[in-house]
Amino acid sequence: MLRLLVLEGNSLAGRRRWAEIAGHTPSESYADVLRALAPEAVVDIATPADADAQLPQPIDAYQGIVITGSALNIYQREPEALRQIELVRTIFAQGVPMFGSCWGLQLATVAAGGEVSLNPAGREVGFARKIALTEAGRAHRLHAARGSVFDAPAIHSDIVTRLPPDATVTARNGMSEVQAAEIRYGRGRFWGVQYHPEFSFQDVAWVISRIGQPLVDEGFFADLAELERYAADLATLHRDRGRRDVLWRLGLDQDVADDALRQAEISNWLASLDRR
Repeated sequence: MLRLLVLEGNSLAGRRRWAEIAGHTPSESYADVLRALAPEAVVDIATPADADAQLPQPIDAYQGIVITGSALNIYQREPEALRQIELVRTIFAQGVPMFGSCWGLQLATVAAGGEVSLNPAGREVGFARKIALTEAGRAHRLHAARGSVFDAPAIHSDIVTRLPPDATVTARNGMSEVQAAEIRYGRGRFWGVQYHPEFSFQDVAWVISRIGQPLVDEGFFADLAELERYAADLATLHRDRGRRDVLWRLGLDQDVADDALRQAEISNWLASLDRR
């Protein structure tokens, strides 16, 4: 039986903010994606940002561990982040394979000795554009089925600025030199991406609506009305992927609209696990 653990990256306050608009937490949504891709899997959830958090099972009871995104900034070294860094180091030491999106990549980077900082180029919003596989990435199982250049859902202000010693960059774009990487540390192996292959169009719409005015202030939208129109277009695509007019208006291709392509890295990681 395949047993997976999803580590929620957000604090209690962050989970509540997300649940207010989406009706569920990021870890609950991620767990649903994993169950859809691996119907035979048992998927547990833990909230390691919390001071009283307990894992449902010992680390070595899991064949794989997934880390969600988070509203935390790891360089602020808040207790909620420090607790997660220590847990990821322990997972590396025990050798359980990990996969992470956004915060997950940043967390594994810092746990293995690298650095994460605020991106001087600004925030990447909605979709990471023109992600290009490196030579190593084109040969890596993480990106099987991906084209050499693609777009993916994304929302982040922080980036990996120094890789840990045993790391391989597998994808980059104009906003970040590390859009995907493999990190090895201790006995462990981590595959991660700066973007969000687990996100649906609706998830992106919720994120944009939740952030709201700061995206206007940063120049991504002329005003809140334009922001809400953009979010509404994404919600329309969530209901009907065949709306070529909306895909064209938002400049999106099938690598984002097709679930199998969008979730390729997660599927490839699941396929790499020892399921005995």
